[in-house]
Amino acid sequence: MRLVVVVSSLLYFVALLECDGCLEKERIGLLEIKSYILSLGRDERNELELGSWVENRSSDCCSWNRVKCSNISSEQHVTHLFLDSLNSRGAHLINGSLFSPFQELLSLDLSRNDYHGWTNTGFPRLMKLENLKLSDNSMNGILSDMDIQNLQSLKVLDLGTNTLYGSIEGLCEIQDLIELGLNSNRFSGEIPECLSIFRNLQVLDLSQNQFSGNFPSFIGNMTSLSYLSLFDNNLQGSFSLNILANHSKLQVLYISATSPKTQVETENEQWFPTFQLKSLILRSCNLNLDKGSVIPSFLQYQKELQYIDISHNKLVGAFPNWLIQNNSRLKCFLVSNNLFDGKLELSSIRQNITWLDISNNNVSGSLPKDIGTFLPVVRTLNLSTNNFEGSIPTSIGEMQELSFLDLSHNHFSGELPDELAIGCIRLQELRLSNNLFHGNIPKFSNFTNLAQLFVNNNNLNCTLKEVLQNLNGKGLMTIDISSNSISGSIPSSIAKLSRVWVLLMGNNQLEGEIPIEFSNLMMLFVLDISQNRLFGSISHVNPSILRVLYLQKNAFSGSIPLRFFESPSLTTLDLRDNNFSGNIPYTIDRLSELRVLLLGGNNFSGYIPVQLCQLQKITLIDLSRNKLKGSIPSCFNNISFGLEENHDSSDHTVAFSTVFANIPIGSVINASVSLFMPSFDHQNENTNTIVEFVTKNNIYTYRGFILKKMTGLDLSCNMLRGSIPFQIGDLQKVRVLNLSHNYLSGSIPNTFSNLAQIESLDLSYNNLSGEIPFQMVKLNRLAIFNVSFNNLSGVAPSTGQFGTFVEDSYLGNPFLCAELLKHTCEASPPSQFNHPEGKETVVDMTAFYWTFAASYIVILMGFAIVLCINASWRMTWFYFIAKIIHACFPTLPLY
Repeated sequence: MRLVVVVSSLLYFVALLECDGCLEKERIGLLEIKSYILSLGRDERNELELGSWVENRSSDCCSWNRVKCSNISSEQHVTHLFLDSLNSRGAHLINGSLFSPFQELLSLDLSRNDYHGWTNTGFPRLMKLENLKLSDNSMNGILSDMDIQNLQSLKVLDLGTNTLYGSIEGLCEIQDLIELGLNSNRFSGEIPECLSIFRNLQVLDLSQNQFSGNFPSFIGNMTSLSYLSLFDNNLQGSFSLNILANHSKLQVLYISATSPKTQVETENEQWFPTFQLKSLILRSCNLNLDKGSVIPSFLQYQKELQYIDISHNKLVGAFPNWLIQNNSRLKCFLVSNNLFDGKLELSSIRQNITWLDISNNNVSGSLPKDIGTFLPVVRTLNLSTNNFEGSIPTSIGEMQELSFLDLSHNHFSGELPDELAIGCIRLQELRLSNNLFHGNIPKFSNFTNLAQLFVNNNNLNCTLKEVLQNLNGKGLMTIDISSNSISGSIPSSIAKLSRVWVLLMGNNQLEGEIPIEFSNLMMLFVLDISQNRLFGSISHVNPSILRVLYLQKNAFSGSIPLRFFESPSLTTLDLRDNNFSGNIPYTIDRLSELRVLLLGGNNFSGYIPVQLCQLQKITLIDLSRNKLKGSIPSCFNNISFGLEENHDSSDHTVAFSTVFANIPIGSVINASVSLFMPSFDHQNENTNTIVEFVTKNNIYTYRGFILKKMTGLDLSCNMLRGSIPFQIGDLQKVRVLNLSHNYLSGSIPNTFSNLAQIESLDLSYNNLSGEIPFQMVKLNRLAIFNVSFNNLSGVAPSTGQFGTFVEDSYLGNPFLCAELLKHTCEASPPSQFNHPEGKETVVDMTAFYWTFAASYIVILMGFAIVLCINASWRMTWFYFIAKIIHACFPTLPLY
């Protein structure tokens, strides 16, 4: 027995010698980690990454991929594990016990794995662990549940981009922290005062959380900071940058606010910074509001800036050209949404700027002729919404790295330079809308990178065929050439745009019919060919995946193809002011995502289909100015009309945003917490759904958030009869209701008092009778009320909003009385048998027609019976008729 034990011990010792690396228990522990990761879901990449982790004892586990060892007490121990980006199979729990064998572990990286927490074993007590990275996962819960506060040796902790919430006070127990990254979570409450104990803290990233209260004043004592980010929180009050004057190591400073009560001050007293920043964000923070919104003076001392963002502050004064010239290493310069004026002047020194955004200011003048020479490596150039004028310099073709160019909303003129299509070979998005350009677009026919082109609202005066000749349809996804003077018919070459998602050609001078080649555009999400001179059928439009369709204000005719009412993704359908005819199809209920239906100004006939009531997401319906008959469906109350407001933010928006994120600006600090570079979307206002709707007797345009809140029903100018269903009063979220110019009869339903959101109510030009329900005085949002030219009677309400309406709202109702009307309330409404002498009576036309027809028939029958009974009267009558015939036709003989 002793011999067996000795042999076993020798074999174990030999195995350790053969390993010649990490300890056996650590090697086994690594294999268990591999087995666990692979058990989460087989992935070829993971198997390749961990392919060196093999069962062979002769394999040195210290040489395995993602493992680093160090010699501790004459033994090789695993000290660093890099297990990031190894889980691509959904959220899973981490088995913390797997790391128990590694008691000498110094660094553990589990980032970018979508882990959402620990198993019941919790996080092991790795007392020597100094670096823990758990960022970019789905960690959920409060910090105390993670047992991180027990890791007393931690120096670097990165929990960024998770869903952790609650307070962070528990971290104050880890007193040796050098880097702390908590960005992009849901931490809330005030930033705890105990963080001030971190005297050696170099990196503090609390950005994109829900911290509230005042800005922490103790930051002024944390002079070791080189990276400070309080970006995008709910902090309020004033924060003076002079408390950072002695932070000589500070290189990165990010501050922005979501509260209008936040204010960052730099000029409250004279101070001189001891730091040289490399990256600065002071965004949306009411910068120097009490000092006239002047640009911070401490920026004059900054010479090392690579990234600066002082956007959305309404800063005034001349455009800070000096800020660009003073920082030769500048790569990102963002000053949008301020009030800078003057001219853009670039030095003769070539700049390394890759992102320049000066949009939404008052900068004027022409662009520098050599702008392309001075900015040769710029990738994103946004000069939109200023007062620039003149032509685009040809040197812009020297910007060979340019991928995004926005010159929209200026006063540029002339023709577009061909150099745009020759030198800017990487251009992906071009925005030139709302200028004064004429001619044609540049020859992009050889471009395969160009994905989005916006040249709307200019004076382009070529034909559509010429435009298409200059386009390459392979990469294009969005084209907006609307509101120009583009003419001609739609050519067959339109088929080259078969991959386009958004095609906007409205408000031009296009004419003719839609060619059959148009049916090749099968990828369209948004189509706008409205306000042209197009006619004929729309059978060649392919609605298979359309979400938004604008065909209004043309001369299209015929019935709407049934497949248009079978598109499951259609949200907006605008066919107003054409010559469409036929019935509204009963299959309309298949448009389950429809929110806007505008069919007004056509020749639709028949009845309003009750299937319309099954469109649960609809918010705007316009069936006005047609030939619809029958009664109003009582089922309209089944439509929510905005009552369910749980739709996502894209309900009325088809946005195709281009994100220019994480533009590299080099290593700012030597820290394991990544430099957080905020990215901002270029919002595509051009592709937002825009809808016209008659409200308060005017045509208003709705888009974006306002469109989501707008609700209305317009059935005016038809041939609808019968009474108004009382169920219409259940439409509590409707803001506009127009039933005018029909043949509706009966009384106004008392349930109309439930229309709590109604702003415009038009019932004019009908046959309504009875009194105006007094309960309607509760409608405190009602601004327009019109019941003119009906048969209403009684006393009109005069309190609440009804005290603000003018006489025109009640015209044509002679027995309706109110203080603002000329009619007194003494006379009672007329009856059929008794009415005041000399007063014009109100006639029930239906009863009149029936009684007139009956009287006419009785008189004819009585006359015929008399002639049959009395022969003498009969002969006299025939002779009288013969005399009349002879007088009219003398040539006929008189018998």
